Amino acid sequence: MMTYISLFSSAGIGCHGFKLEGFECVATNELIPRRLEVQRYNKKCKYESGYICGDITANETKEQLYSQIRLWKKKEHMSRVDVLIATPPCQGMSVANHKKTL
Repeated sequence: MMTYISLFSSAGIGCHGFKLEGFECVATNELIPRRLEVQRYNKKCKYESGYICGDITANETKEQLYSQIRLWKKKEHMSRVDVLIATPPCQGMSVANHKKTL
């Protein structure tokens, strides 16, 4: 079984190819709750705890991600995560610092 973790995953579109190829999503992280709900609706993660909403720089969010890895090691006998993907928004699409002038 091949596994992956998705960061900045939005609604999960960037992960669609992994699902088609039989990869299992260990955890997915998104900052905006409604985008994570789209992933839940599409059953992206095997375990409900794999849907992690929060700022990736926050210690609590990081710990939730590490917790998912430990869960998969225990329940699925996973020895490692095969792929880590990140699909952060491009600057033109991001709302972060939208009032910043160059």
